[in-house]
Amino acid sequence: MKRIIPIFVLLLLFPVVSFAQDLQQVERGIERERLQAQRMERETRLRIERERRGLTSRISMLKKEIAGLKAEIERLKGQFLELQKKEERLQLEQAQSRQEMRELAGVVRAAAKDLEEIFAHSLTSAEVEGRFEKLELLLNERRFPAFEEIKGLVDMCFEEMRLSRQVVKREGRFISPQGEWVEGTLLRAGKFTAYWRRGGEIGFLTYGKENRGFLALSGHLPWAVKRNVKKYMEGKADCLYLDPSGGAALRYVIRRPNLYEHLRSGGPIVIPILLIGVVAAVLVAERFLFFRKARPLDDEVAKRLITLAEGGQWQRCEGLLREAKGNPVANVLLEGLSARGKTQEVVEATFDEAILKEGMRLTHFLPALKILAAIAPLLGLLGTVTGIINTFRAITVYGTGDPRMMSGGISEALVTTQVGLAVAIPIMFLYTYFESKAEKVTTEMEEKAALLLPFLKEGDGTSR
Repeated sequence: MKRIIPIFVLLLLFPVVSFAQDLQQVERGIERERLQAQRMERETRLRIERERRGLTSRISMLKKEIAGLKAEIERLKGQFLELQKKEERLQLEQAQSRQEMRELAGVVRAAAKDLEEIFAHSLTSAEVEGRFEKLELLLNERRFPAFEEIKGLVDMCFEEMRLSRQVVKREGRFISPQGEWVEGTLLRAGKFTAYWRRGGEIGFLTYGKENRGFLALSGHLPWAVKRNVKKYMEGKADCLYLDPSGGAALRYVIRRPNLYEHLRSGGPIVIPILLIGVVAAVLVAERFLFFRKARPLDDEVAKRLITLAEGGQWQRCEGLLREAKGNPVANVLLEGLSARGKTQEVVEATFDEAILKEGMRLTHFLPALKILAAIAPLLGLLGTVTGIINTFRAITVYGTGDPRMMSGGISEALVTTQVGLAVAIPIMFLYTYFESKAEKVTTEMEEKAALLLPFLKEGDGTSR
C-alpha cells in the first residue's frame, strides 16, 4: 500500500511538470511574437509617417493646383460669359438679317406673283418669250433672288407698260375655236382687246397661259363689231371697239345664247307656250283688221243722217249708210231703217237685235284671247315646277359641288316663266284694248240708234 501511494503521487505530478514545460514554451513564443509585432509596429509607423509626409506634400501641391484651377475656371467663366453675350448679339443680328432677307424675298416674290397673275391674263404675253420662266426663278422659295433677277422684274414691269399702249397688227399663229394651231391676222389693241381674222372669219382672242399663245374663243361677235374690226384691219376706220373689262364683256356677248338657244333651254313646255303666242298673234291680226273697218261713224255723216231723217228722206238715208258698208254703226242703223213705220217696241227690238248681233262680231275671239292670256303664265308656272323638280333630282344624284349640274333645271324653271309672261302680258294688254274698242263702238251704236229712234216709230217713218 505504501508503495502504491508514491506511485500514484508520481503519476499525478507528471502532467503538471509537462504542463509547466509547455507553458514556458508558449510564453517564449508569445515574447517572440510580441517583439516581432513591436518591430512591425515601428516599421508601420515609420512607413505611415513617410506616407503621411508624402501625402501632406501631395495635398499641398494639389491644393495649389486646385487654387490655380479655380482661378482658371473663374477666368474661363468670365470669358465664357463674354463669348455668350457676343454669341447672343451675333445671333440677334443674324436673326434680324435673316428676317430682313425673308421680308425682302417675300416682297420680291409677292411682286413676282402679282406680275405673274397680270401676265397670265395679259395679251402682251403672247409677244414676249421667257416671261414666266424668269418669274419661276423669283418664285422659288429655296433660293434668294439675285440682284439681276430683281432688276429684271422691274424691267418686265416697264416692258408691260410700254406694250400696253401699243396697237399691233401682225401675222401670227393662234389656236382656232376647233382647237388647232392656225395662221391668221392678229390685231392687239393695247392690253384690252385682241381680234383675229382668217379669211372672212373674225373673232375675239384671249391669252392662254397653258399654251403660251393666243386662243380664239368660240362664239360669234355681233355684226357691228365684226364690221368695225374688218374696216380697221383694212385701214378704213380710225376707231375700234375695245373692252375695258379685259375681255369679260366680249366673252359675255359672244357666249350669250341667241333666241333659239334661249328658248330651247326652257325645255319642252316652251313649245305650247309659243303655240299659244302664234294663235294669239293670228287672232290679234284678225281683230286689228276688223277694228280698222269698224271705225266710229263720222260726225259729219251722223249730222247729215239726222238731217235727212228729220226731212223723212229715208232712201237717201239708206244710200248714205250703205256707203259706210261694213261699219257696225251703219249696219245697226240700216237694220233700224228696215223697221221704220212700225211701233216703237218693234223698232227698239230691231235695234236691240242689231246691236246684239254687231256686238257679237265686235267681241269675236276676245274670250279666246283672254283664255290664252290666262293659260300662258300657268304653263310657265308648270315649267317652273318641272325645272325645280329636275334641279332637286340633279342635287340628289350629283350633290351641290358643281353648280353646272343644276343649271339645266334652273334655266328651265326661269325661261318657261319668262316666256309665259312674255306671251301673256301683250295678249292681256291687247285683249283689254280690243274690249275697250268694242265697248266704245257698242256705246256709239246705242247713241246713234237712240237719236234715230224718234224718227222711225209708227206715224213718223213714211217714205219720201
